[in-house]
Amino acid sequence: MARCGEEGSLIDCQRKKNEFYYVTREEVQKVSDSGKHCVLEDANIYTVDQLQKSGIHPIVILVKCKSSHEIRSVRNCTSEQAVRTISKSNKLENEHLHKFTAIVSGNKCEDIFRSILSAISSHRESLWLPIS
Repeated sequence: MARCGEEGSLIDCQRKKNEFYYVTREEVQKVSDSGKHCVLEDANIYTVDQLQKSGIHPIVILVKCKSSHEIRSVRNCTSEQAVRTISKSNKLENEHLHKFTAIVSGNKCEDIFRSILSAISSHRESLWLPIS
């Protein structure tokens, strides 16, 4: 991991249970070069910054639920976890609004999925140019 980080190719590293999951710039670029979108679930703001620093301009979508009941209907979690998720979501939106391409919400998984697809397709033809 240290070597990967030194080379600048490490985009994200997450620990889930007792396993580590790594995402490298090369993996994201390979998916992008094939004409597909690379979905990074539970990516954080650091991940977005790393993607941008490496020349990859991501479509960043915040999925926002309005109530803990909505969160619990789409994710298996406790009421307390749902409340913490809403709090984190609000904080992310307030502190990093400029980094989000879209903020979507919905009452059902299908609604959220349609909103995500719409956000992605509206940016499919976008051209990103570096500012130098």
